[in-house]
Amino acid sequence: MPDARRPRRDARDNEAKLRAAALEIFEDKGLDASLESIAKAAGVSIGTLYNRFGSREGLIDAVIPDIAGARLQTLGAEVLAQPDPKARLETFVRGMIALQRQDPALNDAILRRYPDATALIGICDASTALGQDLIAQAHDAGVLAPEFTQADLFHLLWLAGIASREAHAPNGWQHTLTRALDNAWT
Repeated sequence: MPDARRPRRDARDNEAKLRAAALEIFEDKGLDASLESIAKAAGVSIGTLYNRFGSREGLIDAVIPDIAGARLQTLGAEVLAQPDPKARLETFVRGMIALQRQDPALNDAILRRYPDATALIGICDASTALGQDLIAQAHDAGVLAPEFTQADLFHLLWLAGIASREAHAPNGWQHTLTRALDNAWT
């Protein structure tokens, strides 16, 4: 009589291999990395990947939210440790841009390139809420120009994300974003 638990252990092993391969490849190439390359790196068929995770977004939600959440929480703690609203907002913007440059998968998440990856979007929503709170605090403290809005913050981060992904982005794009933020203070 065959061992009924064997397929479940194999399935768990395949899932673990897929998760590890996806995490490595997504972090290196971004969330639009080839699913075939992930399956190949895990040593399984593409059918196994789809059978287990259902879609790209299912795989993204299985591997990226914990990592992205941890990185964004670390940034959030750094931000909240700053002594005043201006320093908190500056730390947030500079930290988000650094994360976007360093981590293609997190950059894709921040750009919301896969809106059906609902767990990942939920984590990004928490970061967005922090940014909105920081804008309100800086306005309340009178250190941020009234015309600098939450939309402006979103646009700065979106531009940083796009430039981070583009191999042919002009040199100096980060300086331009820094100058835009520097000019937002009262």
